[in-house]
Amino acid sequence: MFRRCAIFGAGQSALAARRLANHHDLETVLIDEAGQGDRATFGADDLAEFDAFVFSPGFAQEHPWRVLAEASGRPCLSELAFAARYWQGKVIGVTGTNGKTTLTGLIDAALKVAGEVSVAAGNIGYTFSDAVLSSANQPGAYVVLEISSFQAELADGLQLDALLWTNFAEDHLDRYGSMIQYFNAKALLFDCLKKNGICVVGKQVAQTMESMRKVYDACCVADEDSALLFKLDRASVFHRYPNSENFSLAAEMWWLLGKSSAQLIEAANAFTLAPHRLAMVAEYDGVYYWDDSKATNFHATLAGLESVGPPVVWIGGGRAKGGDVEAFAHELSNYVNAAVVYGEVAERLAQALQGSLDSVHVHPCFADAVYAAVELAKGIPEANVLLSPGFSSFDQFSSYADRGKSFTDMVLSLKNTRNAS
Repeated sequence: MFRRCAIFGAGQSALAARRLANHHDLETVLIDEAGQGDRATFGADDLAEFDAFVFSPGFAQEHPWRVLAEASGRPCLSELAFAARYWQGKVIGVTGTNGKTTLTGLIDAALKVAGEVSVAAGNIGYTFSDAVLSSANQPGAYVVLEISSFQAELADGLQLDALLWTNFAEDHLDRYGSMIQYFNAKALLFDCLKKNGICVVGKQVAQTMESMRKVYDACCVADEDSALLFKLDRASVFHRYPNSENFSLAAEMWWLLGKSSAQLIEAANAFTLAPHRLAMVAEYDGVYYWDDSKATNFHATLAGLESVGPPVVWIGGGRAKGGDVEAFAHELSNYVNAAVVYGEVAERLAQALQGSLDSVHVHPCFADAVYAAVELAKGIPEANVLLSPGFSSFDQFSSYADRGKSFTDMVLSLKNTRNAS
């Protein structure tokens, strides 16, 4: 084990890694260029001080501090890989472009229904380090880890009993530069699987593997299990696409784990989606308002549009993360009656939509875009006003949750406006 660790960053994962390190009497130095740590600089002369380096997810491969650390030959770890060294139980990893949080939560809930000790952690918002420090850390227990591509990059030492890879589509190309690099970051998790570990992938992942001539042994491709879907309550969130597809992925893994389908169905029937994931906010005068602010990439937005169905007044935009905006706009035009675009990408997106969609409206400010969509919907019977942006929130908001709350608050304020009139 290590004696002295450099921990890079000062956010949630870095602070959790430090708590875990301190619990095991390791010396730590928190290094953060914004000045929130013990130091704000790191150079070649500092390498000899440490026998391991723990990086927060925000440090890309080309960051000079990470380049220095990796060139040293000493262990360079994500917070997940660091925490894994102290976890006593089993580890199930869940990755993918979309659906990670939902499936992480569902599998964790189903394990609890089955009487197992289980905790959901990782990119879901609760760090693996904190899970290791909790009472759940015991032999035979499960941790279900949501793993982003950023967290997968430095996964040496993370050992998975099972891996579920939901889907693969354009995202984070501002970090990776190409789909191949993005795929390869996630594919590092295959190397983390234990011998005889369980591996389930969605059809998109399998197709990408085939097109890239990548072959990974023992991967099971999940097909939709219509018979099992039929057993769900009609009110279950897993009845509607894309969550019906997510449920089939979970069912495949559940079967491979040797668990009873009745336990998974019970968990699925009781499951509620996390906020800002294609949730209906309200219905006023025959217009339905949907919050899908979590849709920060093209694949998620198109899935939301397919699920809601026409007619749609779409609110989209924000900050681009790379990817083919023009191809996205062309496909998007097949689903929407009118588009209201906002934020940094608004002009480019509007230009891409011109010619394939008659009703395109640009409002740089998010609030103006929402209210414009409300007015447009008044002239469309049974309209769906759908916030499913397709882009990052970081141009005008601190997070997709902040953006979703803003939308929800504005929609709910419409009721007071109607009552006052």
